Amino acid sequence: MPKFLKAVRLDDSDAELYKASAACDEDEWVCTGGFTVCNLAEGYRCNPRCYCDESFLSITRRARVTLAEVVEVTDADLEIFKDQLAQHLLFDWKAPDFETARAVAVEEIDYTAETAATFPIEVWISVKRSPGKDGALDEKYDQYERLMIGSHKL
Repeated sequence: MPKFLKAVRLDDSDAELYKASAACDEDEWVCTGGFTVCNLAEGYRCNPRCYCDESFLSITRRARVTLAEVVEVTDADLEIFKDQLAQHLLFDWKAPDFETARAVAVEEIDYTAETAATFPIEVWISVKRSPGKDGALDEKYDQYERLMIGSHKL
């Protein structure tokens, strides 16, 4: 079964951190968001800072989150996510046409699913991006055990 990412909100710290855009809601579907990262070799272009180098991106709006949970999804879910991200790219990011937006969405959703597949379900992950060789972006993911209180997710 495929895996994907959902936003984790432990408190209101993401709301404070992501003032440049917005913070994701708890359990909102998110992608890795590497395609929206500033040119880190040249510094950040957003003021206030966007923290694109250490966050995940909502697939339906310009919102970010620091932690994501790895969850199982269906192949049909992945197709819906591709359509949702394509619509978001077309209308909110002003992609030139649907075909271009859909191509980027397919690549990003597939990459997110491939990344999530490398982790067990129900763990939380964070990302740290840095400039790599030849303009590439290096991504490092850290894994955390999901916090539980009794049988309830924190």
